[in-house]
Amino acid sequence: MLTLRAVHASYGPIKAVRGIDLEVHKGEIVCLIGGNGAGKTTTLMAVSGIVKPDAGSLFFKGECLNGVPAHEVVRRGICQVPEGRRIFPALTVQENLEMGAFLRTKDFSRNRERVFTLFPVLKDRKNQLGGTLSGGEQQMLAVGRALMANPSLLLLDEPSLGLAPIMASKIFRTIREINEEGVTILLVEQNAKAALKLSHRGYVIENGTIALQGRGADLLENEEVKRAYLGE
Repeated sequence: MLTLRAVHASYGPIKAVRGIDLEVHKGEIVCLIGGNGAGKTTTLMAVSGIVKPDAGSLFFKGECLNGVPAHEVVRRGICQVPEGRRIFPALTVQENLEMGAFLRTKDFSRNRERVFTLFPVLKDRKNQLGGTLSGGEQQMLAVGRALMANPSLLLLDEPSLGLAPIMASKIFRTIREINEEGVTILLVEQNAKAALKLSHRGYVIENGTIALQGRGADLLENEEVKRAYLGE
């Protein structure tokens, strides 16, 4: 579904991604783990059209994404849930979901019910301002807002960041449920153990390059990964 070939990306003189190759197949959960500043978020930003690659090629469903603007990337079926949630705090839950549906207005009611089924608390709080929700509820809203665009590929950037363990576990269970409903997922996550347990395959990125890749279960048993990312 998604292919990156020798992708480079920078912020001015800072080289954030240095020639990475990455693939995500239909129906998979694939995680990207690594330390702070390794290039994880930049990779997602390049896929979603927010950061323009310096070199290399990106393909989604066989079509080149190079130079495609972010709104068109969404139209093609890719949605990103950004790090830090980035909901609209002065808008209600309902209005936040409406913002996510700007390209899928005909399917609004059906997609909203899907979100409310996944996150019943959002239905209970649909008239509440987003900024008054708890951190976990805001993360649910951020995921729900992305699902309103009915994506075939969902990009998740640090979905458990700042959440209590019990809420993080709920988010991970919901990610699996979303995947089982047919949504392919590329996940960036600080909790490497949880991410690898959840994922079919994983990539380890270091200093903007892919250092390791393999099945999630295999990377969990990799001694280098255990020392660097699992605290073992």
